[in-house]
Formats: sequence, structure tokens, C-alpha cells
Amino acid sequence: MGFALGAAAGVSPGPLLVLVVTAAMRAGWAAGVLVACAPLVTDVLVIALTLSVLDALPAAALAWVAIAGAAFVFWTGVQTIIEARTATVAASGELPPGAARQALGQAAMVNLLSPHPWIFWATVMGPLVVATWRQQPSDAFALVVGFYVTIVGVKALIGVLVGSSRHRLGDRGYRRALVGAGLLLIAAAAAMVWEFGPEVVESLF
Repeated sequence: MGFALGAAAGVSPGPLLVLVVTAAMRAGWAAGVLVACAPLVTDVLVIALTLSVLDALPAAALAWVAIAGAAFVFWTGVQTIIEARTATVAASGELPPGAARQALGQAAMVNLLSPHPWIFWATVMGPLVVATWRQQPSDAFALVVGFYVTIVGVKALIGVLVGSSRHRLGDRGYRRALVGAGLLLIAAAAAMVWEFGPEVVESLF
């Protein structure tokens, strides 16, 4: 689940991916890889705040939040597949000239102020991590590690491809990657419903 969600989030369109591509085009693949690491800098705050709230919720309430998250993931998957028809790897954006460290700072600020990480952790990853922690803490740790390995790794790979030889990725390859990401998101949504659906049904009766 962690690998699937991270891989899908890694190629899905968003402000951070635009910065990764733009940094790689303007400053080389190393800048793109560094920008891809922005979630490792900012998400500590996001995770700490969302998990502290979710951990106080009873199991039934947590299940309802997870089902809402599944709906969000499903809709995101559908939207990703739709956007794949016209998506282009040559994303536009403004990146001030300078060192890669400046690019990382900009990306970290954008990621922290963007609603996407907060919504995602409050409705998707947060409930999954809390529920898994209550059953097996080591599995919860593996879930988080798997997610960040793939979300950072996929964005970093895109940065390398764009920075070293942009023409090798191409719009067609990027669109195929988006379709794959959308299908992964839909599958993840189905898995979440399978995991938390029985608790929701039980809470109704």
C-alpha cells in the first residue's frame, strides 16, 4: 500500500512535480533530485499534527475518515487518468537562478503551504498509519517508509530523466506513467474500502 500510494503521488501532477521538472530543466538533474526531497523536509510537521489528532479518535470515527480518504483517492485516480490525455512533461514554471539549495527551499515552502499533503495525511495516510500502528507498529513504520521511498524516488527519477535527456521521457511516456498512477490510486482506494468498510457498516447497526 505504501509503495503504491507513493508511486502514484510521485508522478501525479501538482506544484511539487512542476518544481522538480523546472529545476531539472534549468539547473540540471541534481537540482531536480534535491527538489524531489522536499517532502522529507516539510512532512514531519504535517505527520506530527495529523497523527496526534487522528490517534485520539475512536476506531469507528477513524474508519469513517478513512472511507472519506478512499473517496478522495479514487477521485484523484480518475482525474489523473483524465489529465493524462493532455499532460506534457515540459511543464512551465518560474525557478530563480541560483544554487540547488535555493530550489529546495522554494519547494519546501510550496509543499508546506499546499493543501495536498495536509488533506492526504488527514484522510488517507493518517488513518492507515494509525490503524496499522494499533495492530502492529513495525508495519506502520514500513508503510510510511514505503510511501516516502517511492514518492521521493519517482520524483527524483523524473528529475534525472528531464535533466539529463528530456527527450527520452517524452510526453507519451509521461502520459503512460500518469495512467499507471491513476490505476494505482484507484486500486489503493479499493483496498482502503476493503480494510475499513466493515467497521463503517458495523457502526451503522
